[in-house]
Amino acid sequence: MDWDRLNQWLTLLANLGVLIGLIVLIVEVRHAISLSEREAFRNRGTEIQEAMQNLAMTPELAEIMAEVQEGRVEGLTSADKLRLNAWYGAVLRRMQNQFNDYRHGYLDDASNEAMLRAARRAFPIYEQLGNDVADQLHPSFIEAVRKTDSPPVPE
Repeated sequence: MDWDRLNQWLTLLANLGVLIGLIVLIVEVRHAISLSEREAFRNRGTEIQEAMQNLAMTPELAEIMAEVQEGRVEGLTSADKLRLNAWYGAVLRRMQNQFNDYRHGYLDDASNEAMLRAARRAFPIYEQLGNDVADQLHPSFIEAVRKTDSPPVPE
């Protein structure tokens, strides 16, 4: 029996097994990444839908948001400002999470840009309520928002 020849064949088979294992692993990793991207995109949609539904189903919040759109934040009651503060705090944290998903490759450029423009419009209102975004949000998110092209909401 030629042991060298047998050893060469066994080595070749072992290397083929490793190669096939690597190919299967690459396919599985790509599949997992694809699932993660779809889940992040779906979660983003669900979060936005829930926020819009809450706004639609809460008359008081809808009235407050109408006042904000008309530029009358100062005229809100303390309770309304507290509710608005909680709303914008939640919205900005949701946006920050989306930004984090984008940085990790789970959201597309268009979704990220739209979110950053919306965040840029939200920053002045949140700050007008007495918040400092630098105390509340991650610096990389704040920097990305400040670099967006859309103009901030006029004061």
